[in-house]
Amino acid sequence: MSKCMDYEIYLKCENLQYTGSCAERGIRNLFVSRHAEVTNSGVIVPSIGNLAIGAAYHGEALGIQVTVVLPDRTPPGLAQRCSELNADVVICGETLEDATNYAKKVHMETGQLLLSPDEPAVMAGLGTVGMEIITQLPEADAVIVPVGSGGLLASVLVACSKLKCSCLVYGAECAKVPKMLKACQAGHPIAVPVVSNLAEGLNTSSVGRNAFATVKGRLDRMLEVDEIYIARAMITMLERERLVADGAGACALAAIMQGLVPELRGKRTVCVITGGNIDASRLARTIHRGLSAWGLMSLISQLYHPLLENHYLKANAVVETANEEHSDNFKDRIRHLYPSARFAVIEVNDKKCAR
Repeated sequence: MSKCMDYEIYLKCENLQYTGSCAERGIRNLFVSRHAEVTNSGVIVPSIGNLAIGAAYHGEALGIQVTVVLPDRTPPGLAQRCSELNADVVICGETLEDATNYAKKVHMETGQLLLSPDEPAVMAGLGTVGMEIITQLPEADAVIVPVGSGGLLASVLVACSKLKCSCLVYGAECAKVPKMLKACQAGHPIAVPVVSNLAEGLNTSSVGRNAFATVKGRLDRMLEVDEIYIARAMITMLERERLVADGAGACALAAIMQGLVPELRGKRTVCVITGGNIDASRLARTIHRGLSAWGLMSLISQLYHPLLENHYLKANAVVETANEEHSDNFKDRIRHLYPSARFAVIEVNDKKCAR
């Protein structure tokens, strides 16, 4: 990827963790540091996915009873994985906020520890990501970190600043849910509408208070990434690195592909790939969308040939092309043969998506 994009890119592959994300670092640290407490009380975890799987896995390993609360839209496979790890699974509400409100109610009624990514012990565990980056690549010039609740960004920022003060730290989030950017502008965490997007793992309405207090005035830049570049980044990782990343995990690489950090050209830039927990159907839809935006796939909805004596032959066909020029030539040829052919190309004509 470095050769084709004129950046010296390094990937911190947290998607290769056993539970598929970096979340387990923070959970493990919390469970170990407060083992007696959480063993007695149990833990309840509202989550979109990664936090739930990490808590279920390490809870089983350490003998801690874990209850995970997932929104209705959570992929069934993820809930099944948590259940297989002997966690109690509760499906509640449409959003993470709904699941969190339910978990808070149960916490008040039962005394179970409410696990939050903004918990200091969780953030301390996540800080090992930053420590490993600087230890393994002391010459790193910049680190780009996807931002959900902000705990990972805050912990990586602290670790990198302590170990190498000259290393830049950027945050990256989907432009559809810019909670950290809005918080930075307002000077405090504020709630923003959660709009469905590919970076589902980053879909929180606001950043954590502890996380924001840590990054306030210290963060070098906050980047807003267009959703279509997240799809492109996921495809690029599949094709060039043979790695599966979910939308949240690919957000840092997407920021580079979108051209948001021209000042980092030629510099050693680390992209934190936070996770790879994505179900097969969502991955397939993401690939189709990314290829369409790249001009590599077209949909023909109707064809007509004069030899059919004024009768239409209706057909839907998805055609993969080599590049945008090939796609244009293909469509011209089809229109010549079938004047009434119509094309539905997802976001291909959007200028901001042109390669």
